[in-house]
Amino acid sequence: MQPLRIAAIQNSAALDVQANLAAIEALMPAPGAADLTVLPEVFALRGDTHDLQSVAEPLGGPLCRWLAAQAIARRCWLLAGSIVERDGANCYNTSVLFDRNGRVSATYRKIHLFEARLEDGRHIRENDSYQAGHQPCLTEIEGWRCGLSICYDLRFPELFRHYAAHGAHLLLAPANFTQRTGRDHWDVLVRARAIENQCFVVAPDQCGADPRSGVLSHGHSLIVGPWGECLAVGDDAPRMLAATLDPETIAVTRARVPVERHRRL
Repeated sequence: MQPLRIAAIQNSAALDVQANLAAIEALMPAPGAADLTVLPEVFALRGDTHDLQSVAEPLGGPLCRWLAAQAIARRCWLLAGSIVERDGANCYNTSVLFDRNGRVSATYRKIHLFEARLEDGRHIRENDSYQAGHQPCLTEIEGWRCGLSICYDLRFPELFRHYAAHGAHLLLAPANFTQRTGRDHWDVLVRARAIENQCFVVAPDQCGADPRSGVLSHGHSLIVGPWGECLAVGDDAPRMLAATLDPETIAVTRARVPVERHRRL
């Protein structure tokens, strides 16, 4: 493996898809400046169930064509943190990975769908909008074995243990984490998944307010090393984070504390 140059995009999506995509284009790395660019969950639109389902499309639809064009133009791999994928009568919250030639290399349908009761009494249920996925996705980018996840999946360490047990070096966790839970849990969860699996974690998060609910997203996107060190940290505004991941760091970390050799379960 060679070092992998990462760009993580933090945006604040509203209801106008074209305006959201234009804002993301302005944040993207210059052509050839990154090996992998990662976008947040539902980067193209935030809204209610009707809004999300109104932009649902099958793989290969207009949004996927835009993403493929961006991968080609930027000469990098591109992970669409999630799109609203329509498959027959069902919609899924789906990550789509494009290679440098704009071809779909892997897809992951979010397995764990978020549900929470807010302090003001509102009940948020992702399964009002989506069906749950059922399959983990471990793929390869430039020789790096990468495990795909989305947002709420971070609370389920068994998914990431599955990836680590199958040789993952990098865990990708695009998100739209709420500010309330993010203040208490975001940094802890992302760094824990890195530390316990001795992997890099790239976790771009949305920021700003959902245009329908007014619920704030946490922002503070993270790129974390296998020792749990923060290589890049966002704030609460749209921006691009960048870091170069050195594979030697994984080897050094795993030699320093050989947890896999000591694992009993």
